[in-house]
Amino acid sequence: MRLEYQDTQNPPDALRATLTIDIAGKQIELDASGYLVDHTDWSPAVTERMADEDGVALTDDHWLLVDFLHRFYKEFEVAPEIPILSRNLCKDQHNCRWSKRYIEKIFPGGAKTACRYAGLPAPVGRSCI
Repeated sequence: MRLEYQDTQNPPDALRATLTIDIAGKQIELDASGYLVDHTDWSPAVTERMADEDGVALTDDHWLLVDFLHRFYKEFEVAPEIPILSRNLCKDQHNCRWSKRYIEKIFPGGAKTACRYAGLPAPVGRSCI
């Protein structure tokens, strides 16, 4: 695979572009893909705003996954891969519906969207997939 732009120290403006959303009078920066620039800016209000913009009505299952992802990232500083996420939620909830297919059903874009709603940085490697 050939990359057209390889200077990672000075990315083009399109890659540096940020957006902002207003949450209770505070401007929260998002990268061009909609992920928080600073994960410490996350709050449930951020999740609600992102879901509203995506047309997603948040349910208990959405919040359960968002909470798990947020806590996992806070502890390990990396987002879990789907098998780890599924295994832990199955064990905690005594219900193994947490497959990749189920996550894709409730979140448009699957686990990547769930990670975005949880305030995690844009995924790298196999995290959030």
